[in-house]
Amino acid sequence: MDEDVWEFIWMKFHSTNAVSEKRILLEALTCSDNSFLLNRLLNLSLTSDLVPEQDVIDVIIHVGRNPQGRNLAWKYFREKWNVLNARYGEALFMNSKLIGGVTEFLNTEKELNELKDFIKASGVGAGPAWPRALEIVEGNVRWHHLHRRQFFQWLRKPLSSALG
Repeated sequence: MDEDVWEFIWMKFHSTNAVSEKRILLEALTCSDNSFLLNRLLNLSLTSDLVPEQDVIDVIIHVGRNPQGRNLAWKYFREKWNVLNARYGEALFMNSKLIGGVTEFLNTEKELNELKDFIKASGVGAGPAWPRALEIVEGNVRWHHLHRRQFFQWLRKPLSSALG
């Protein structure tokens, strides 16, 4: 999606009063492959009144689910953790949703180490969310170590031999 389309969706988001339509448009904004626009949306969601407070977590999670935004969301999450935790820390469910949503697709040794370092350095609480996130990322890393080569070989096979 180019900047003009993104701006059009952004304007539609602000012109509608229907909550369900707003959520769909906001999620559509997170589907851009333009990292500048994704970063802009992350910043707007947390630092302005343009994105409803209850939707900020969903914006970060949806950007993180976008292959182009995964690293942006993970970096943004770590940089803004104090603000996010101050805002949502009392609502343990919201904090758990955010932690799980941002970390669920981390799958490299580097990201696992970043997560461990982040947990250690920030002395974060959030109940069972951190141990659960660590468990999931460790599982993702193990899966990649065990199956990545076979998976990519399978993807490279011609369709006729893969089906037969």
